[in-house]
Amino acid sequence: MLYKVLTFVAKIIIPILLNVKFIGRENIAEDEGPFIISSNHISCYDPILLSLLLERKMYFLAKMELCDHWLTNGLFKKLPVIPVDRQSGIVIRPVRKTLRLLKEGEIVGVFPEGTRVPNGEKVMPKKGVAFFAVKSEVPVLPVAITLCEDKYWFRRKAVINIGSPIEVSSFETNDYKELAHDIMQQSRDLIIQQPEDEFGFRKESTQHS
Repeated sequence: MLYKVLTFVAKIIIPILLNVKFIGRENIAEDEGPFIISSNHISCYDPILLSLLLERKMYFLAKMELCDHWLTNGLFKKLPVIPVDRQSGIVIRPVRKTLRLLKEGEIVGVFPEGTRVPNGEKVMPKKGVAFFAVKSEVPVLPVAITLCEDKYWFRRKAVINIGSPIEVSSFETNDYKELAHDIMQQSRDLIIQQPEDEFGFRKESTQHS
């Protein structure tokens, strides 16, 4: 119930705060069972922006610190969040929960970089997104978020670019590290690179295949 209320509020508030454009909505097969959304991660807005893509509930993997903080603990316990303890390295519980949710037909959002990374910078993606896709045998939907650099935070331009679903079985490798890199690269290829026209963005790169 809380998730529905918050997403309803977000659909009203976010378009006021940000000038958001969605590209590639036709690539979302919302009524066709489970899938993984794999996205770059550039700001605290990202989970909210991704939740606006769908009418269905989306579960997000999130660092344990957010769920343990006294200020956000109560809120995150009521939201579809899967806490991950990055410090201890013990991931059995979040892995089992994620695989169970995918088996039950749910949608899981993953930020393979594991932390916020400004556009133009790169870090090695975590292997989790590949592991979940292989073990659950569900498609991965690559997404790129571009947030325009602006000295004013109000009405900053943002583009959410959705790529074609990825079937990991189509890749020639079973190495989770390589698969995670290839999946992450497809998101990076969707990032809007240069400003253009009245909206302020231009797509320079092509989708990775």
